[in-house]
Amino acid sequence: MKSLQINYLAVLVAAIVTFILGAIWYITFSDAWMKLAGLTQDQIMAGGGSTPSYIISFATYILGAYAMASLFKAMNVKTAQKGLLSGLLIGTLLIGGNIFTNNAYEMKPIGLSVLNAGFSSVSGALMGAILGAWRKYK
Repeated sequence: MKSLQINYLAVLVAAIVTFILGAIWYITFSDAWMKLAGLTQDQIMAGGGSTPSYIISFATYILGAYAMASLFKAMNVKTAQKGLLSGLLIGTLLIGGNIFTNNAYEMKPIGLSVLNAGFSSVSGALMGAILGAWRKYK
């Protein structure tokens, strides 16, 4: 009997795709994001530029993709559609919900929450679709 396994190549690809999506998302919304976050380009560059953020985000995308793959294995998610829906729910309700909660306590603009949680929703759905579609069996 075949058992569903974690596909480590799919985890890596899901992390890379999420990283690329993040670049596209935040380049597209860079002016709005900086305004809502209360940052200037000079402040970002004075803080070391984007390199530390890129390293941290890629590391968390790998860990997140691995965690999602582990959940999908336990949940027996075997299709892109179920992966997409599960990833969308995780990205929107768990991650996005935490973004809204943290930003509310930090008194950040709701628009910043919408922008960041929107990325979590879209990236969760995409990551879920990749992991759900790209299965590995033992």
